[in-house]
Amino acid sequence: MAKRLRARHLKNYSFALVEMGLDRYIGHHKIIRYTADGLPVYTNLLPPLFSNAYANQEITQMFRGLQHRPLPALASIALTDVCNAECEHCSFFNDLDDKSKKTLSVNEFKDLIRQCQDLGASVLQFVGGEPLMHPQWREIFESIDKRKSYVQLFTNGWLLEKSVKDLTAAGVGGVYVSIDASQAEEHDRKRGLKGLFEKAMAGIAAAKKADLTVGLSCCINKQDFESGELDNIIELGRRQGVHEVFVFDAVPVGRLCNRNDLRGHQEWIDKMIEHVRTAYNQDKNYPGVLIYAYLTSHISLGCDAATCYFYVSPYGEICPCDFYHKKFGNIREEKLSAIWDKMTHELGSHGSNWTGCWAKQKQLT
Repeated sequence: MAKRLRARHLKNYSFALVEMGLDRYIGHHKIIRYTADGLPVYTNLLPPLFSNAYANQEITQMFRGLQHRPLPALASIALTDVCNAECEHCSFFNDLDDKSKKTLSVNEFKDLIRQCQDLGASVLQFVGGEPLMHPQWREIFESIDKRKSYVQLFTNGWLLEKSVKDLTAAGVGGVYVSIDASQAEEHDRKRGLKGLFEKAMAGIAAAKKADLTVGLSCCINKQDFESGELDNIIELGRRQGVHEVFVFDAVPVGRLCNRNDLRGHQEWIDKMIEHVRTAYNQDKNYPGVLIYAYLTSHISLGCDAATCYFYVSPYGEICPCDFYHKKFGNIREEKLSAIWDKMTHELGSHGSNWTGCWAKQKQLT
């Protein structure tokens, strides 16, 4: 009897540790899917629970304490500056002005990935441009040690359907497909590419069939929330059977860099966080809904740029985030560890930013 009680207490404690930790980090503890080998997935931002990559995440967390210094959990890597869309909110837009910049070679990407894993990154996230437009993306993804890192990417979905077989063969675990409106015509207008919505829907269906973790990623503003368009996008995700919806509020960078009205605290975002918590994240019939503004709040991680996260441009430049483009070095000139050390001493040594996303601060240098 005593042995069974101890086992039950241990099980209950283990579940409480996971569920309470996830409630604080992502705002819910719903299992959004199980992998083919039975591992629970709570969000596409984390490796599946009990996977080798999840173990590596815990090891990195332990070494943060042992070394008394920030270490990265997630590296966001821009694979290319090429894109077939012209999104009205593109955060990468400004970097296209300098035609002298050369993107990293395949071997340089492979070396970068090794250095990311040496620092402890348990999630490697690939962005663009449009990452599936890199002609050798499969070779790059295949080079990743999947024992150490979970691999996912953000895509506009145009090439997803025909790429799914190669993605799974290369060991990619999940995708976020960008959907910014629930109706095809409006989505295509916002992203400047006719037919994109239809292609994205076909890609989502193919990715689900291939057993990838599939999320929608949307960028919304106050009007989208107050008009009910966010609800429409979440409902679209439910109908399509996606596992997660990742909601970004518009950030004043890239094509929106002059939108100073997007800086500072905005009350509608607090209302959105509470609405999502009560309407969707407590209902198992809906996908998990992840709110970027919640993740960067003091309740969750705060803005973790340069504390446990960083961004690499397609030219090898190391920045705190793909929204905060201050450049601290280039992996063609310095080791990633040296750049990370320099960047974290300036930004991350005092911990994450509790006032939210760095890029939305009233004064950003």
